[in-house]
Amino acid sequence: MKKVLSIFLLISVLIYGQDAGSIENTNPVVNEKIQITIEESLNLALENNRILKQSFYDLEIAKVQKDKTFADLVVPSLTVGGSVAFIKSRELTGGLKSSSDQYLFDAKLSKVIFTGLRNWNANERQKVNLQMLEEQYDEALKDLSLNTQISFYNTFVIRENYLVYLSSQKALSNRMSFTYIQYRNGLVSEYEYLNAKVQFENTKPNLSTLSNNYQSQKLSFLRSIGVTNNVDEVEIVGDLFNATNIVVPDIEYDEMLGIIMQNNIELKNMESSIEILEYNKKIAQSYFWPNISASLGGSYGFNDKVIQNGVNFALEREWEPDFNVGVSLSYSLDSLFPFSAPAKQAEEVKINIQKLEVTYDELRDTIEVFSRDLIATSRSKSLMLLSQSENVTTAEHAYNMAVRQYQGGTISLLEVNDAEIVYLNAQLSFIQSIFEYYSSTLQIMKLLNRRGDN
Repeated sequence: MKKVLSIFLLISVLIYGQDAGSIENTNPVVNEKIQITIEESLNLALENNRILKQSFYDLEIAKVQKDKTFADLVVPSLTVGGSVAFIKSRELTGGLKSSSDQYLFDAKLSKVIFTGLRNWNANERQKVNLQMLEEQYDEALKDLSLNTQISFYNTFVIRENYLVYLSSQKALSNRMSFTYIQYRNGLVSEYEYLNAKVQFENTKPNLSTLSNNYQSQKLSFLRSIGVTNNVDEVEIVGDLFNATNIVVPDIEYDEMLGIIMQNNIELKNMESSIEILEYNKKIAQSYFWPNISASLGGSYGFNDKVIQNGVNFALEREWEPDFNVGVSLSYSLDSLFPFSAPAKQAEEVKINIQKLEVTYDELRDTIEVFSRDLIATSRSKSLMLLSQSENVTTAEHAYNMAVRQYQGGTISLLEVNDAEIVYLNAQLSFIQSIFEYYSSTLQIMKLLNRRGDN
């Protein structure tokens, strides 16, 4: 197949080589244009795409949420404080009065030791959520790469279509001139000359439309990768026929289907969602267990102290330390009732899991049908590409033969026109088949986690 494509590429270069710049630059400009290749397009898209940036921030948020639940799991609570109070004096030994001002500095270290593994399960849930966001970000990278490459080559499809019509117009122009000479020499009728002229004039609207479509597609592509320059200031460098370099790896059908199903992001997301709900159920069912917490505290206060000297008493004040250690256990008995709020919450999560499992099975069937169709489409496009390439060679040969026979006076202009239309349609179909082959193959490569770069 590559040999046939190379032959067609050589023919295309000979036909279009002098005209390739006409659609890129209708007004000659001395200044150099900014040249953008497919590799540079991918780099610009990665740098400027807003959707990818949003996915990146979602991933960063998930990382922070994971750190938060881990902190809840292992980091104790430490509080420090101080107080100044003025209270009513009270009677002390020896008729002394206590000080009305009190000063205290304290610190407390506390930690919930056990809550029915609530914190543990919350941390594991966020770990699954983080993994899901990482996979989604990786998928966003793949989607951006795929869409950028497809849009890049779609630009060349429109350009190649323009060049095909331009070549056809030149052929019609030459034939119109030849027919006019024949008409002036009395060899053909005026009707035949006018018919050739009308066919030539009919190509102008198509060329104008294709030129506008190319400029529009080029502008859309440049904006999608973050390039804000004027369209005429940028030249997209590449070749549509490079798209045929990508080849689906030779893998057995069932193995390929299994890999595609395993890598499908929708199925992965739903599997993660089910796993997250399972952890939510465990968190909701933590009411079966008691809560155990421990604390360690210390204080430093400016306290009154009564000093006895014989029969006399004196009041002194000094700073004194104090500390305390404690363990507490609590159990919510009302949550054991089946109609309590915690019990109902756990029941709700359980039902949601069952519902999501049904949805998962349905989605899996849908993805399998889609994947089988994608594999079949990719393989059929490969065969179609080879067929269309051979068809172009045959149609070109028939058209050149018809032109020679017409110039020799053995066939009519109508037969030449028919041969030209067949050749034109063959070229357009071949160009479209290249793009369809590339698009379907690139999707397969993405789902197989293979690189599809040319």
